Formats: sequence, structure tokens, C-alpha cells
Amino acid sequence: MKVISTKPHKSALKRKVCEHCGATLEYVPNDVKERNGRDYSGGPDGEKWVDCGNCGKKVILESW
Repeated sequence: MKVISTKPHKSALKRKVCEHCGATLEYVPNDVKERNGRDYSGGPDGEKWVDCGNCGKKVILESW
């Protein structure tokens, strides 16, 4: 394997607007955090998020 560039390719970049402060965030898959667990009835519970670089709050990308 040979590293051609360390800059993320534009196809890997995603954008999301922070619902708390309105900043537009650009992130790559390595920035995404994930939590998996169970709800009180035993069903699946979790979420994927990124932290806003402007206000520091959690920006939810997906939840289940």
C-alpha cells in the first residue's frame, strides 16, 4: 500500500448543520462516534454523532 495523499477525498467528506448553533460541519468517517446499548425493554438503543467544533455539543447523525 502507498499513501498518495493524507487529505480526505471529497467523496469521504460529509456535511451536517449543527442544530444548536447553526454551524456547518464537515466531517469524515473517523470523526463519527458511536454508542450501542439496550433500552429499558431490552431493545436496541444507540446513536452516531459528531461533536460540533463551534459550540461543542453533540450533533446526532443517526439514532435507533
